[in-house]
Amino acid sequence: MIQHIRYSKNIFLILQLLDLVFFISFFLLFLKYQYLQNGEVRTIEQLIKLHYKALILFIFSWCFISINTNIYKISRLDSLFSILKNNLYQTLLFSIIVFAVSGFKTSDLFSPKLSIIYLAILFFFNSLTRTFLFILLKIYRSLGGNIRKVIFIDENSNTQSFINLLSKRKDYGFVNYGIFLFDIKSDLRQKRYNFDLNDLKCFLLEENIQIIFFSLNGKLSESIQDEIVLLSQKCHIDIRFIPNTLYDPFNNLKLKYYDTFPILTFDNFPLDNIWNRILKRIFDIVFSLFIIVFLFSWLFPIIIFIILIDNGKPIFYLQKRVGLYGKIFYCYKFRTMKKSKENDIKATVKGDSRITRIGKILRKTSLDELPQFFNVLFGNMSVVGPRPHMVLQDEYYSEEMRRYTLRHYVKPGITGLAQIKGFRGQISSKEDIQKRIISDIYYIKNWSFILDIFIIIRTFFKTVGGDKKAF
Repeated sequence: MIQHIRYSKNIFLILQLLDLVFFISFFLLFLKYQYLQNGEVRTIEQLIKLHYKALILFIFSWCFISINTNIYKISRLDSLFSILKNNLYQTLLFSIIVFAVSGFKTSDLFSPKLSIIYLAILFFFNSLTRTFLFILLKIYRSLGGNIRKVIFIDENSNTQSFINLLSKRKDYGFVNYGIFLFDIKSDLRQKRYNFDLNDLKCFLLEENIQIIFFSLNGKLSESIQDEIVLLSQKCHIDIRFIPNTLYDPFNNLKLKYYDTFPILTFDNFPLDNIWNRILKRIFDIVFSLFIIVFLFSWLFPIIIFIILIDNGKPIFYLQKRVGLYGKIFYCYKFRTMKKSKENDIKATVKGDSRITRIGKILRKTSLDELPQFFNVLFGNMSVVGPRPHMVLQDEYYSEEMRRYTLRHYVKPGITGLAQIKGFRGQISSKEDIQKRIISDIYYIKNWSFILDIFIIIRTFFKTVGGDKKAF
């Protein structure tokens, strides 16, 4: 049997111990301050004796909430954003307990002001420790520590791309020990081996392999696939699967039981939840009104004046785009191109002669998109979501790209995950549109209010700094 060191357990214990130290220390410190404000001096022993029940309740509540927020489950694939998001949810849920307990006691445990400060400090220190640990582990793995030995079995259209990704992202800590392929001549220097089940078993044991990445829909038969799964279970090796298509509809299947019979069903997306949709819509309205009142009131007249001087009327450009559930709507923009019949059917390319002088500046800074906040108010768009495409583009890509139309499950956005990742501008190859669709699908499947805020903040910095891919 292969034995592995589980670093995740060590991280779990370290974070719990740190949280416990901070938790108890700040609890007693704030209690002492609360009594001092009331003119009373209490020792630590007295504070514990008076409020040990509240402290125990706080600790158990914190631990219980953490089961759902996963603040102690930090994997090598987690982003700093997801870690901090979980910490924020943890603090917000725990705040309900703090204010409830303080309100039920005959004498305040913490005043409302102290409660807020206590929670803010807890959030700050927890975020600090997790950020430090996150960065430290990334550096450690990049230098060759905390590695996972992995192999690849079989090959499909995505295998090599995934291997290239892991070789670039050394901070993930995955070390490639080779790929086993059907009916090839082994090349030890290239770490390419001819697949043989007995040789594979020896290799797993000798090299102490920890993870198998198996490529689906490759050349190996289903019976061999079953043998490899059984082998991985016997050797206690983690096995993961590389899909043949990144848009596989089975990626979001979940298992449900009818009595004891397992049935696979499609999982719901976050924005299928009505409360999530209401939250997103309220934010869209509030944010759009804020932009219109405090930005449009002085910036719009300036942009309109410059457009008139540069190229005359019209000021705005209305273009048909595809929105929620494939419905067509008119997308508002400041006009940045000369009047042409091609504008509705031909996508903009780098160095396009149709772009006006002021249009180049507006497009570079994304200011030409500002009128779309009216689209948001009217309900055609959201502040954040997949960028809407022209009708002809949408018809073309929906035929060419699998799972393309999944992006129509949410409202299109003024900005989106694909844009902050750098996947914008001219579409010159199939790979360009693939990257956008992958980002859009990720956004739809992993939507959260915090993710929207993160995208908006990143968009702001890109707008201020100027996006190289904007033209």
